[in-house]
Amino acid sequence: MTEEKQSILKTRNVKLWYGNKEALHGIDLDFPKKGITALIGPSGSGKSTYLRALNRMHDLEDNITVTGSFDFMGEDIYAPTTDTVELRKKIGMVFQQPNPFPFSIYDNVAFGLRLAGVKDKDVLDKAVEESLKAASIWEEVKDNLNKSALGLSGGQQQRVSIARVLATKPDLLLLDEPTSALDPVSAHNIEETLLELRDQYAMIIVTHSLSQASRISDQTAFFLNGEMVEKGDTRKIFIDPEKKETADYISGRFG
Repeated sequence: MTEEKQSILKTRNVKLWYGNKEALHGIDLDFPKKGITALIGPSGSGKSTYLRALNRMHDLEDNITVTGSFDFMGEDIYAPTTDTVELRKKIGMVFQQPNPFPFSIYDNVAFGLRLAGVKDKDVLDKAVEESLKAASIWEEVKDNLNKSALGLSGGQQQRVSIARVLATKPDLLLLDEPTSALDPVSAHNIEETLLELRDQYAMIIVTHSLSQASRISDQTAFFLNGEMVEKGDTRKIFIDPEKKETADYISGRFG
């Protein structure tokens, strides 16, 4: 089995409750070590709820119960001994709204490394430059690294947010509708960035845009009513899905 085909993350029988209401009904999904997997489905289908369970973001909310198996590179994400700060360095997350801190561009990208105790300026300088280059925004900001990240456009802020996650060298990148708050040009720039990263990282993207999923993902999983209906090669999912529900959603009959 090639490295690309090996799984970085395997989830089995994942269920999640908001109080007494079951929102996820036993999700089984594997994710390869490299490439982009898209999670698609109508609003309320459970795709973002599932995504946030992958790095324990639900720990920050009350009255939520998560069960099932989460095997991340041989480790149990939900083990009592798991350090969630360390976990979220390995499984980074980019949100729907660009969320730069009210610091300089440089300090935004260096934030996670400083949190981890890195103080060497040469190390920080190198990491900031490499991360901004990887996020396809270095050329736009290299002369203004000491200016506030809040002064950037939405699309630039989102790429700085991606650079901030990349600086801690994650193994897996979660993206929750990362372009939905952006204009078409900025969204295109983010897509190009993700395509450039696909050979280096495992990425899982929740998107409401079927065209985006078809353009950038290698695999696609279709969610409906808290269940994972079908997963497969993106081309097959879009051209020849096995399930009627998938075909109906892809063709726009509902959702």
